[in-house]
Amino acid sequence: MGTRSIVLIFVITLALTCALLPRTAHANPIVIQDRVAFTAALQSNPSLATTVEGWDTYPAGTIFSNGSTVNGITYNVSTGEALVVSTGISLSPPNNLYQNACPTAQTCIFRPLVDTFTFEFSQPIRAFGITFSSTFANHDGDYLLTTNRGDVIPSFFDPVYPGFGLGQFAGFISDDSFTRVTVSSTANALYGMDDLIYARPVPEPSSLVLLSLGTTCSGILCRLWQTNHVQLWLSGSVWTGCRRNP
Repeated sequence: MGTRSIVLIFVITLALTCALLPRTAHANPIVIQDRVAFTAALQSNPSLATTVEGWDTYPAGTIFSNGSTVNGITYNVSTGEALVVSTGISLSPPNNLYQNACPTAQTCIFRPLVDTFTFEFSQPIRAFGITFSSTFANHDGDYLLTTNRGDVIPSFFDPVYPGFGLGQFAGFISDDSFTRVTVSSTANALYGMDDLIYARPVPEPSSLVLLSLGTTCSGILCRLWQTNHVQLWLSGSVWTGCRRNP
């Protein structure tokens, strides 16, 4: 096969690949109102890989400094820093998450209407859910999740704490990946958080095929370039995707 034929095949393949890539408008996320249903939805979706962070593997008193990344999650609190505690009620004992800007150790919980908490993920995710503990937050929408894509998801009353008729859950699944979620409150009630659950997209076979095809075509062009058989000029500049042998 001649050099021109190989180049033509590569250009056609690239054009077809670009044409086949999905171009969909940003869709509203699927909001799920309780933790049990959210977990079941993730378990039934093979395109998502789920992770649960309950902060139970860390010693009580562990502080996640603002901007620090632990297990792929970067923590930022508007006031103070994230603090792992074993006090109060816990969805999965022994620990839950508070913050350390407080007058006494017993009140190191997030202040209503003031504090915000941002979770940022090192890899894009498509699902996020978290449970809130608060004695007086018993109305839907007492807490909000805001993503870096601009989606705003309300919480719902979800009394899942054993022996206590309290709890709020906020969770959603999105067709579009995102990397950051900020938690805020609308109710005048102190709160803590427990059992963050999130899910990353599993690469689809079609994506792997396209990646393999692109790598193969690039390799062919690199070999042609190195043997001085072809030079590609794009937008008036020589293509330098691979280094020419001296």
